[in-house]
Amino acid sequence: MDKRMSDYMNDFMYFIVRPFEDAAMMYCSGVNISRFTPLTAGKHRLGQNIVMKGLQSSNIELRSFILSRGGQPKTIRGGSCDGEQPRSHDDLWNSESLLIENIPADLTAAEVVMFSVQNFLKIVLPQCVPPEEIPKDVTVPANLQSWLDSLCKR
Repeated sequence: MDKRMSDYMNDFMYFIVRPFEDAAMMYCSGVNISRFTPLTAGKHRLGQNIVMKGLQSSNIELRSFILSRGGQPKTIRGGSCDGEQPRSHDDLWNSESLLIENIPADLTAAEVVMFSVQNFLKIVLPQCVPPEEIPKDVTVPANLQSWLDSLCKR
């Protein structure tokens, strides 16, 4: 399996890394604003959606992480992850993407994906639920989705 390929997807979010050309990786991420609304409603001002801002902040921190490891993040429009995202037509999604070049030998796609997932959740969830309720292990996308679904039904 290519160490430049990994993903984390559920109905609330996706984080995808795919090989791009010879030695680069394409990173795509997205959050389902509609699915998060029961958790975020009334917790932000108009135009200041916690989930959108959380994804943007998480991607800025991912850029710092990549630079600290010796890689080079590059801003791009769109991405080569089209068709892989778990999007429904009834939901509102926000997405981000970037190209990772000069990848150090010890940086894997799985590491980029898990850093992104954990960082996004670290930014967003404390604004929605008490910190002691946030699960420590978020490695299985379906388990996180079940937990988020249960919070949305409260």
